[in-house]
Amino acid sequence: MAAPVEGSGPPALTLVTWGGTAASAAIALGVTRAGTAGGATPPDGPLGLWRPDAEHPVGWAVLALLGLTVLALAFLQLYRIVRARGADVRAVATIAAWWSAPMLVAPPVLSLDVWSYLAQGTMVHHGIDPYTYGPSLLGPGTILDSVSPVWRDTPAPYGPLMLATLWGVAIASAGHLSIAVLLLRALVVLAVVAVSLLVVRLAPADERALGLTLVAANPLVVVHLIGGAHLDALLALLAAVTIWSVRRRWYVLAALAAATAFSIKLPGILLIAYLVAHLVRQRVPLRHTLTAVAATGAVVIGYALLVPDGWGWLGAMDVPGRVRIYWAPASLVGGVLYLVTGAALPFTDALALARSLVGAAGAITVAVLLWRAGAEPSWRRAGALVGAALLTLAISAPVMHAWYVVWGGVLLAACAGPRSRHWAVVLGAALCFSAVPDHLGGTVWSVLAVPVCLLIVVVDAVRTVTPPRLARWVPAGAAVDTA
Repeated sequence: MAAPVEGSGPPALTLVTWGGTAASAAIALGVTRAGTAGGATPPDGPLGLWRPDAEHPVGWAVLALLGLTVLALAFLQLYRIVRARGADVRAVATIAAWWSAPMLVAPPVLSLDVWSYLAQGTMVHHGIDPYTYGPSLLGPGTILDSVSPVWRDTPAPYGPLMLATLWGVAIASAGHLSIAVLLLRALVVLAVVAVSLLVVRLAPADERALGLTLVAANPLVVVHLIGGAHLDALLALLAAVTIWSVRRRWYVLAALAAATAFSIKLPGILLIAYLVAHLVRQRVPLRHTLTAVAATGAVVIGYALLVPDGWGWLGAMDVPGRVRIYWAPASLVGGVLYLVTGAALPFTDALALARSLVGAAGAITVAVLLWRAGAEPSWRRAGALVGAALLTLAISAPVMHAWYVVWGGVLLAACAGPRSRHWAVVLGAALCFSAVPDHLGGTVWSVLAVPVCLLIVVVDAVRTVTPPRLARWVPAGAAVDTA
């Protein structure tokens, strides 16, 4: 039984609920009014409610930054309360709903990817192959204006099922971009609700509230998946469905889930690999094995027929790597190589070498984890290993975005032990600052305020997960129980 944490009673829970909700509202309002920079001009939204304030963008961006900080701190406090048995599943679900509510009516938060999604769906609708051409072929207009310039001439790196979904959204929205965003966000919300229910079912009975906290109330989910309307939520859901199905020995359903995930985004191939490893290493009867493999192949082929050139996306896998994410592990290794060689190796070459090295190490690690998962008799340990493999893929990719962590984070929240949950807590809090409003870039706020806010949150996160034996090394009042 966890030791009570100071401030874990009803008043503290109320403060966390409304503090996090206010922080989420500040993020939504600040991002909306700050607008975007870099050449993209998204629409003003329904009734002009998404129209930015051209006169005070930095001030609104600072408001969003403060909101990110408070939301991260509220998440850490909620985790401490739940760990001290101060909140149950129902309470956590209610809090997550309140925190997410402001995001439902906001424009895409801290990412322009949604506008690229909608441009690609529109291209399919107009008979243009997004796997061959970029959105620039749509010609001038509100759709192209909303797409980030860096992606206007690049093909789509998404699977055929995702492209078919975007095609359907383009038709349903009848060209109204704000409606299309709300439709995509509704799909993401449904996925988050479904995966939250699965996490509650997969987690041990006494850890369900903790698992739900790490999923539904995680700032990465609230801000980036729901706020950013990223369809990576579907990948996280299908990962949980795959583990759930394998647990029940519903291998055809597992094959359907894994094949569907692969047809949305490439990381879904890890779920197919896990299923095959499980079938082989658990010596599943040949009849069931062949049926599952056949179902996987049939579903993948069927999805490829949904759009023209259904396999063309496999040739666009280098597209995400055309941008540099400075905090991604591959970029950090590239910077180290550049410094170690005394700039004798151009940074571009150092980065390419680093991406190859990190990618190779990640591929080996992923293969080992999936092979071990296939032989694991405990479905919960297998789920944790698959989650670790998905997380490894996210970390070792040429570029890494904060929401990639959710791919495997969902399985770690449901199936892993306290140590892995602690990592999830720290990542969920720290990665809040992986994306900040555009208008903070190049200002004193990006140089001073962002690092200070990040430091405050990381220190509190470390205090949150510090085990008792290290209590003397952390400030007084730190939460030290390790449920």
